[in-house]
Amino acid sequence: MTASPGAQAVASQVKSDREQAFAVFLSEQAGSVLRVARRLLGDEEAARDLAQDALLKAHQSLHTFRGEASLKTWVIRIAVNEGLKRLRRRRLKDRVTGWLRAGQSPDAGYGLSRPVNPEQAAGVREQMEVLERALGELPARQRTVLVLRYLEGMGVDEIAEVLGIGPGTVKTHLVRAVRRVRELGSGKR
Repeated sequence: MTASPGAQAVASQVKSDREQAFAVFLSEQAGSVLRVARRLLGDEEAARDLAQDALLKAHQSLHTFRGEASLKTWVIRIAVNEGLKRLRRRRLKDRVTGWLRAGQSPDAGYGLSRPVNPEQAAGVREQMEVLERALGELPARQRTVLVLRYLEGMGVDEIAEVLGIGPGTVKTHLVRAVRRVRELGSGKR
C-alpha cells in the first residue's frame, strides 16, 4: 500500500523541519566543538578542519543517534573521536619522519579572566604558556579528559559518556593529568 501524495508531503515537511532544526543546533554547538578541537590539537587551522569535519559527520550521521546521550554530548564525542584519530596519525607521522612541529598559541584564553594591568597580563600569558606546554606533553587521553573537564566544564559522568569509558577511569586520567600539569608548571620533568 502506497502513501497518499498528501501523506508524502507531510512526511517530507517533517523530515525537512527536523533537518533544519538539527542544522540550527549544530551551528549553536560549533563554538564548543571548535574549542575542544583547538585544545586537543593545539593548532588553529587543524582545529577548524576538525570542527568542520565533526559537525558534517554529525549532520550526516543523525540517523544513527540513539538518544542514549544528549545531542551535545553526542556531537562532542564525534569531535573528540575524530581528534584522537588525528592525534594518533600525527604521532605516527612524527615517529616515522622524525619531524617535531612547533606548537602555536591558540587565540583562546582558556577561560582565564581578562587582566586589568600589565603585570596581570604577563601572569596570564605565562599561565597560558605553561598550560599549552603541559597540554602538548600529556598523553592524548589525559589531555582530552583535562580539556573536557576543566576547559569545557563537563562532569565526570558526561566525560565518561563522551569517551565511552568508566567514570573511575576518567577520574584516574584527571588525577594523572593534573599531577603532570602541576609538575610541568613547577619546572619538574
